[in-house]
Amino acid sequence: MIKRKIFINSTLLLFFLISYNCFSQTDLVQIRPFGSNPGNLKLLLFEPDSVKSKLPLVIVLHGCTQTAKVCAEQTGWNKLAAKHKFYVLYPEQIILNNAENCFNWYRQNDQEKGKGEPESIKQMIDYLKQNKQIDSSKIFIIGLSAGGAMSSIMLSIYPEVFNKGGVMSGGPYKSAESVIKAGPSMLGMVSKSPEDWGDLVRKQNPHYNGKYPELIVFHGGIDPIVSSNNANQLIKQWVNIHNTDYEEDEHFAQFNNNEDVELTIYKDKSGKDVVHYFRIKGMGHAVSLDTGACSKQGGKTGMFAIDNNFHSTYWAAHFFGLINSPYTISGKTSVKANETNLTYSVPNTSGSLFKWNTPGGFWINEGLNTNSINLSVHYKSGLLQVTETTKEGCELEPAKIWVNVSE
Repeated sequence: MIKRKIFINSTLLLFFLISYNCFSQTDLVQIRPFGSNPGNLKLLLFEPDSVKSKLPLVIVLHGCTQTAKVCAEQTGWNKLAAKHKFYVLYPEQIILNNAENCFNWYRQNDQEKGKGEPESIKQMIDYLKQNKQIDSSKIFIIGLSAGGAMSSIMLSIYPEVFNKGGVMSGGPYKSAESVIKAGPSMLGMVSKSPEDWGDLVRKQNPHYNGKYPELIVFHGGIDPIVSSNNANQLIKQWVNIHNTDYEEDEHFAQFNNNEDVELTIYKDKSGKDVVHYFRIKGMGHAVSLDTGACSKQGGKTGMFAIDNNFHSTYWAAHFFGLINSPYTISGKTSVKANETNLTYSVPNTSGSLFKWNTPGGFWINEGLNTNSINLSVHYKSGLLQVTETTKEGCELEPAKIWVNVSE
């Protein structure tokens, strides 16, 4: 991606591209024309089967030397899209624009509304909104490296388009405005105050009064190509445009019991999460994966994609609100205080274990670790949740039900 400027001969570059294309998927469809396309990009789309209603759209931006097909296979976005029903748009760079196939995140002409590569991506989104069943309130964007930097650009200049966004091993909007300044930026040598970073975004939207998208950030702790200081500067920028401070509100040193992954959460003044920052200890410049067949696993290892038991794509989709429960919990949603003998259940699967989480004032009388429980309540309402682990050891997405307790 955002790689330090290096000189590689054409033979080596061709080798990289051929190697990546060996992993090509066949489920991406190129669409053309889609507009005037001032940035000269390609539009490739994944569409899930049996689309019957308007669905979310995720835009995924590849890193340097990558293609859309390589990005799709390594990240595993299509597996999630097929299961949870959403479209995935993969804008693709071409060699004529950039010899290393990077999005030109550092060029002024590719950082402004209505110009260059950002305008091409915006035209792709507009085309799909007009020609596919897209839910315009659920459009998301995320990218790796140069794609992450372009994701920052899109979120900054078109905030009204996106619900939420993500940046993997990228940096803040306008951290560099020329190829000469790109290197120092990538090395983490560009630092500004939150206000100064925020002003760069606000200048692009002088008449915008809407909300800015919430942001999820992923960065390797020992990234030698794009310093993790870029993640810090990006967070400064994004908390500022959400009118909050740079003080962390929650920190989890071992996210999901993974000692290599820490999560920091920043909230706005109302207590709403606005930035999630996943720092992956010991990881360099790459997408973090948890390869496997379970629903929370996916992707394929390769250059800039490593398996460290943390599927960042899944957790980005979770942050975007795209992960659906496997089923609903059957049971009463409105009960009386001190009511007993309440039954809640989910479909039974042979060999599965079911972990029920009960709120304060709820207790399980029978059925612990089974698909059906007998419950008693006191007087407080709460969220009842169950997580199934299959006999193969796959933990499914939790199912939830809100139980209202009245006098």
